[in-house]
Amino acid sequence: MEYKYNSLKTGETYKLIDLFSKDNKIIIPDLQRDYCWGTTSDKDGKNLVESFVENLITNKDENFNLGLLYGYEAPLGHIQLCDGQQRITTLFLLLGMLNKKTSNDAFRNLLVSKTEESDDWEPYLQYAIRESSLYFLSDLTRFFFIENKELAVSDIKKQTWYFHDYDFDPSIQSMIAAMSIIESKILDIDSCENFGRHASENLTFLYYDMGNRSKGEETFVVINTTGEPLSATENLKPLLINKQPQENQKYSAERWEKWEQFFWKNKGGNDTSDNGMKEFFRWIMLLRLDTDSEEFKSIQNDGTYKFDVKTDFEEIDAYYTILSEKLFPEDEKKAIFPHNRKWLSPGTRGNDQIVWFRILPVLEYIKRHPGTKDREVWRVRMLFRMLAKIQNIEKNISKNLPEAIRIIKNLPDADICSVLGLEETLLPKEMRYKLEVCANSSLIREEIEEAFWAAEDHSYTQGSISCIWFDLFNSSSKTSWNNDILNVFKQRFDIFNTIFSKENTTIRLSCPPEKGKIDNAFIARSLLAVYGDYSYCIGGNKWCYGYGKYWEDVISNKPEAISKMIDKLRGADDLYAEMESLIDEYVGGFALDEKERNSMYYVVKYPNSLQSLNDGYNILLFYNDDWNYWVNVLNKERASSYNINIFVYLVYKQLDDKSMLKNQWLCMNNGLQLDCAQNHGWIIKKTDKSPFPKDLSEKICQKLSLNYNVIPNDEKRLLYIQIDTKYDLIEEGVKIIKAICDM
Repeated sequence: MEYKYNSLKTGETYKLIDLFSKDNKIIIPDLQRDYCWGTTSDKDGKNLVESFVENLITNKDENFNLGLLYGYEAPLGHIQLCDGQQRITTLFLLLGMLNKKTSNDAFRNLLVSKTEESDDWEPYLQYAIRESSLYFLSDLTRFFFIENKELAVSDIKKQTWYFHDYDFDPSIQSMIAAMSIIESKILDIDSCENFGRHASENLTFLYYDMGNRSKGEETFVVINTTGEPLSATENLKPLLINKQPQENQKYSAERWEKWEQFFWKNKGGNDTSDNGMKEFFRWIMLLRLDTDSEEFKSIQNDGTYKFDVKTDFEEIDAYYTILSEKLFPEDEKKAIFPHNRKWLSPGTRGNDQIVWFRILPVLEYIKRHPGTKDREVWRVRMLFRMLAKIQNIEKNISKNLPEAIRIIKNLPDADICSVLGLEETLLPKEMRYKLEVCANSSLIREEIEEAFWAAEDHSYTQGSISCIWFDLFNSSSKTSWNNDILNVFKQRFDIFNTIFSKENTTIRLSCPPEKGKIDNAFIARSLLAVYGDYSYCIGGNKWCYGYGKYWEDVISNKPEAISKMIDKLRGADDLYAEMESLIDEYVGGFALDEKERNSMYYVVKYPNSLQSLNDGYNILLFYNDDWNYWVNVLNKERASSYNINIFVYLVYKQLDDKSMLKNQWLCMNNGLQLDCAQNHGWIIKKTDKSPFPKDLSEKICQKLSLNYNVIPNDEKRLLYIQIDTKYDLIEEGVKIIKAICDM
C-alpha cells in the first residue's frame, strides 16, 4: 500500500485541513506533558477549554492565526509536536464533537484517514505519552465521533471499549472534561457544519521545524518553563530521560509513566499528578542533600528546589518502589502508612515539615536496609510518629527534621534501638528509656512494644507515657523488663484508659452529675484530692477545667499527678467508688477553721463546682493571694461582671429554684446582690448603689436573728451576715438566699 504524506516546512502557514490530511500523523511524543486544558483554569478561574471555544465561537467569521507549532518529522509523515499539544488536541476534540452534530459526517475525513478506516482506525492525532491514551483516542474516534453519534459525553464511561484503567489516565480524564464543555457550548450554534468549516479552514498555524528529537526536547523545556521551582511533568521528564543511556531511555520513559500513574491515582483534590510528583522529588532532594546545606534549608523554608537531573535514575525508581509497594500500596492492610495517603497529594508548597519528619526517616531506612522485615520498619515508623507528637519536636522542627534524617543515615544496623549508640539530640529521656527496655528485653520485646504503642497512641498521652508509671519511666534502673513488670504496666494503662476515655471526657453532661458516672469534673476532683495542688498553670488558667482537649496539657506537663492517682486506684474493683472515697477522704481531712480559707476544699467537695463546666458555661479558675475566683465567659463573650467569688457561684449552683435570681450573678429580685466576706460571712449589697434601707435591714435581722449575727451598716449599701465557722459557708449561703427571697 502506498502512503501519501503532506510534509510541513518551517515558516509556512498551515490549516487544520493541512495537518489532518492524507496519511499524516500528528504525534504527541513521550517528552510531552499530559493534556490538561479540560481540567485547568486560568488566573481568573475560568476553564481553558471553555475560554478557547467561546473565543472561537465569538470570532467565527474572522480568520486569525493561533500561533506557532514546534515539531519535527520522524519518521516520514509523522509530525512530533514539541509545542502546541493543548491547542491541537482541543481542536481535534472540537471537530469530533461537531462531526456528531452533522448528518453527513462532515469532518470524518479530518478525524481518521481512509487508509486507517480499512486498517486499525488510528486517528490523525496520536498520543505517545502512554498506551492508554493512544487506545482511548482511537476508540473514541471510531465508536463515539463517527459510529455512535447518539451517545452523549456522559455515556463514554459506560461503553465496553472504556476500560477501568482509563480512570487513572490524566490525559483521558481531561479530554472527557473538555468534551463535556464543548458539548454544552455547541448546543446553541445555528450550524455546526459551518462552524466546523470555519475552524478547519480559516484558523492557521505557523510551523517551525526543530529538525530532530534532541533539539525538540530542548525547545520543549524552554517553551514550557513556567517559572515554578519545578514542574515534574513539564520540565523534568525530558531532561532526566535524556541523561540516561540511549538503550535505557525507553525503559526510563515507561518507569516515569508508572510514577505518574501512581500520583494520578493518589492526586486527592488536585487536578493533576503534578503536585504529588513535585513532592516526591522534593523528598528525594531532602534525603540526598547535606542536611547542613543552604539548599536543604531553602526547601525547609519555602519548599523551592531545583532537582538534580544527574541523579541516578535507578535510585529515584528505588524510592518510588518503596513508596508504592511498602509505604502506600493499594492494599491498605499492607501499608506502613495506612491512614496517611493524603501526604501524596499536597498543595503546591508541599507537606508540612512535621510530615517530612515522619515519612522521610522510614523511606530512607527501607532504602538503606532492603529486605528488612516489616516489623523492623514498623518500629522506625512508630518511633518518629511518637516523636512527632511531642510539642517541643514540632516547635523546633527546622532543627529536628535534619537530625531525624541524620539518625537514619548513621544508624549502625537495621535495629532502631541501635540509635542509642549515636550522639544525637532528638530523643528525650523517656524515649531513650523505652528503647533501652526494648533492647534489653529481647524475649518479650514485641509484647512490650505493643503495650507501649497502645499507650502512646492514646489521644491524650501525645506519645509520652510517663503519666502511667512516672517513678519507673523517670528512673535509670529496671531497663530489663520481665513479664511481671509488663503486666503491671498493662494494668496501670487499663486504669488510665478507663478514666480518660472519650466517653468520659468529651461529652457534655447534665448538672448535677450522674451518680456513678466518671466524667471530666469527677476526674478533676479526684485528681486534686490525690495530688493536692492546682497551682500548675496553662495560659493563665488552672488545670482542672474544660473538656477533654485540656487533659493533653495536664497529662503532658503534670504526668506525676496522673501517675499518683493511678497508684491509689490499683487493685480497685470499682474505679468510681474508689475515686469517690479519695474525694471523701480529702474533704474529711480539713479542720473546720481551715475550710473558709481554702477553696480547694469546696472545689473537691461540691460536684457542681467543676461539673458546671459541662453545662454550657466556660468557667476558668485563677489564683488570688486571698481568695480563688471564678471568671465566667458565656458564649465566648465576657459577661457584665468580671469576678465572681467561688463561694457565690457555688451557692447559686446549689439552689434548687433558679427563678429566685435574675441571672447567674446572684442578683435577687428585690435588687440585692450577695457577696462573700473574707471573715466567714455573707454581705448583701444594694445593686443600685443606694444606702441599705433601714426597714429592710430590720426585716432581715428579724428573719435570721435566731441563727446568724446580722450587722447592718446604715452609711453604706451593705448588710453583713456573720456565720459561725462550724457551719459550711455554702450551705448557709443557700439558706440565707432562700430566707430573704421568702420575705
